[in-house]
Amino acid sequence: MLCVDTCTVLDVMRDITREEVRPADARCGLELLQAAETGSKLIVLMLHQVQFELGSNLTEVEEDAKGKLAKFQRNAQRIHEVATVFGATGTMTTSHLNGHVARGLAVVQRWKAVSRFVPDNAGVTGRAFARVNACRTPATLGKQSMKDCVVAEGYIEAAGQLRAAGMVLPIVFASANTKDYRMPNTARLKQDIQEDFDDVGLSYASNFGAAKSLLAL
Repeated sequence: MLCVDTCTVLDVMRDITREEVRPADARCGLELLQAAETGSKLIVLMLHQVQFELGSNLTEVEEDAKGKLAKFQRNAQRIHEVATVFGATGTMTTSHLNGHVARGLAVVQRWKAVSRFVPDNAGVTGRAFARVNACRTPATLGKQSMKDCVVAEGYIEAAGQLRAAGMVLPIVFASANTKDYRMPNTARLKQDIQEDFDDVGLSYASNFGAAKSLLAL
């Protein structure tokens, strides 16, 4: 079972020129998606909050990705032309990158289509509000994010219900939002959220590669 966060899905089509983008992680993401689409090996959950945030942010992320890629292509062409002035020879092209954002958007839509929708409920909202007031992860002093807490509480509740129903297979929450979930300069979760996840057998993955490993797929 894979529980997806907004940032993880949006990263599929986000600015490809970011240094943290890795081919191996992109490949793992597609493999997980295909597993969910083609068989019973993987079920993907998507909270209403995540679905709402995707709808609200998709156009902005798409336009930003297009702009950053176009800038990279202009810079690459400029560098090529300067190099040729100094005697470099050869052909340089980035035309194969055209359409990348559209291809990424299509993959995002596939994630939305394959996911099983998890509706909001008053209990999740109430616990999220209490988490914000207590500054429990992912809320922090100065950054009390109600939306992030709704996501955390929603998946904690879902995992708890699945465990109560007898599910013993891995359940993984994938979120690239490591700044809010992890202890500074470590790969370890903050203690409070780790305890909450442990209570319901929920594992955390910062990217698709880690999620694939935890899911043993």
